[in-house]
Amino acid sequence: VACGLSCGAPEDSANFTALMAEFRRQLNAVRPGLLLTVAVGAGIDKIRVTDPGAYHPSLDYINVMTYDFHGTWEPRTNFHSALFGSTDDPSTGDQRFYNSDNALQAFLDRGVPASKLNIGIGF
Repeated sequence: VACGLSCGAPEDSANFTALMAEFRRQLNAVRPGLLLTVAVGAGIDKIRVTDPGAYHPSLDYINVMTYDFHGTWEPRTNFHSALFGSTDDPSTGDQRFYNSDNALQAFLDRGVPASKLNIGIGF
């Protein structure tokens, strides 16, 4: 859904939401009470192309992968898993928001309850 090797199709977001709803329906039919969770990217550019407000009702938890914000694929070094943004951050565009604080706030702003959000920590 979120622009890995390609940005996918416009219907990917709705299809992902439908897939989560179907998983929930099937799990409830087989054994009610099983947890359904996802691990999702934390970059605002990844969050923006999905609809957390629509898919979170089907899920018990959303594990936000707040690591690998930066790496060897970039021309300069930067924090791998920053908790907060910095005025010293040389990033531009959406990468200015590559930190845990902004990532979690993006989910909250889209209606996801804080009780469903887990911060994934790289180590």
